[in-house]
Amino acid sequence: MKLEQIIYLIRRVRAFVIRDFQLALSYRVEFFIRVLWILGVTTTFYFISRIFAGFPLAQYEQWKNPLAAWLTGMAMLNYFLVGFSSLATAIRQEQMQGTLESILVTPINVPTVILSSSAWAYVEATFYSFLYLFFGWFFFNVEYRGSFLLALMFMILTTSVLACLGILSASFTMVFKRGDPFAIILGAGTALFSGVFYPKEMLQETLGSFGGKALSYANPSTHGLDAIRSVLIQGKGFDQVKNEFLVLISFLAVLLPFSIWVFSRAIRRAKREGSLIQY
Repeated sequence: MKLEQIIYLIRRVRAFVIRDFQLALSYRVEFFIRVLWILGVTTTFYFISRIFAGFPLAQYEQWKNPLAAWLTGMAMLNYFLVGFSSLATAIRQEQMQGTLESILVTPINVPTVILSSSAWAYVEATFYSFLYLFFGWFFFNVEYRGSFLLALMFMILTTSVLACLGILSASFTMVFKRGDPFAIILGAGTALFSGVFYPKEMLQETLGSFGGKALSYANPSTHGLDAIRSVLIQGKGFDQVKNEFLVLISFLAVLLPFSIWVFSRAIRRAKREGSLIQY
């Protein structure tokens, strides 16, 4: 990619972020309510974690401190959900506002549309996810032992993989408007099978070794969350989580070109049918 193209992309993304930021500023009360909600959730998990002190959860390596496990899980879940829902939500909003057609008829390429439409959602999610970890550290003495940069790398990588699935979801929204199956499947799958609220080993024990592992390992968020907890809670280095890294890279290598191709086809079909302004 040439320097001029990079500058052009940055300017496009910046324009979208400024527009969405100005829109968000008009809802200041919603912002404060969201912050208080996160503080309330953090406090709730703190008291629940005291109930589980000394219980069998301690046999699971990443759950010896349930509060740290829940807070990292909630922070990552918040970010991962944005990964596969932000683009579809942005497109749906543009459809309802009647601005989608005006955006897509301009000489703007598909990757630029994807990045620009989702940029503000990631900025917002980064802040709110950080609050879970910050409130846990500041109010309840949760300690994070590993490298935040390594954890951030896994968060970005996992979110990129889920964003590819989000592009498929947005493609469905672009063509069929409603009834997107990806959002339901991915949302439930991430929350239930990736170990956000309970050790993933419990799922394997309940459903059997093969069934539980299949459900967990087929979900990219399982590998990402496992790596992030290994880094932040157990203090592991890259060599100890490189298997998760290789799995996520493999997911990304397959899903990224496929999802962009599908999204391009969805845009062409919507333009051909004249359905960009329909919702």
